[in-house]
Amino acid sequence: MLTQTYKTVLRTLVSVLEEATPEPTDWALIGSGSLQLQGLNTEYDTIEFMTTDKIVATIGKMLGETPDQISSAVVSGTRLHLTREDIPIFVIGDPIFQGTEERFSPVQIPSLWNALNHGSLDGHRIPCTPPEWELVLAVILQANNRVEEIQQYLSEFGYDSRLLVRILREGHATTQTENMVWSLLEERI
Repeated sequence: MLTQTYKTVLRTLVSVLEEATPEPTDWALIGSGSLQLQGLNTEYDTIEFMTTDKIVATIGKMLGETPDQISSAVVSGTRLHLTREDIPIFVIGDPIFQGTEERFSPVQIPSLWNALNHGSLDGHRIPCTPPEWELVLAVILQANNRVEEIQQYLSEFGYDSRLLVRILREGHATTQTENMVWSLLEERI
């Protein structure tokens, strides 16, 4: 369960994002916060959003903060790093997630943005990346604990196989990644 402090900080940031973006599908909550709002009980300690570089710059101006360019072993893009109430917050523009074999640019995957779920936070709807996307990303980044959590959740509550196909194809996943995702889901059914 999310703490009251986490909820308060998240609600405040969502208000800023809503003010900065022309369309409600121009940004999404990602990672553990997204999964928590969709009912998956996972560990969380950060708040992470993805959007475009332009929106990150707008939010930075609104908050008096300067975004920076990052390039790490797992993600590159324009990042706004904030801390509120001791909670690390990352707003990443045009992120590119880097695995061992491939790179995924979620902003370039139309089916992902068309399939955003709306997590509920005390009655407020927040666009969240679907668990199917979070599973693909966890496989690419070899985040094994996260893979197992999402695998169990999708096995229990079901998944959208057509969405998975579109994400894998539009993201240009390797055959190895496709096979890994499908084998994970099939072994739990």
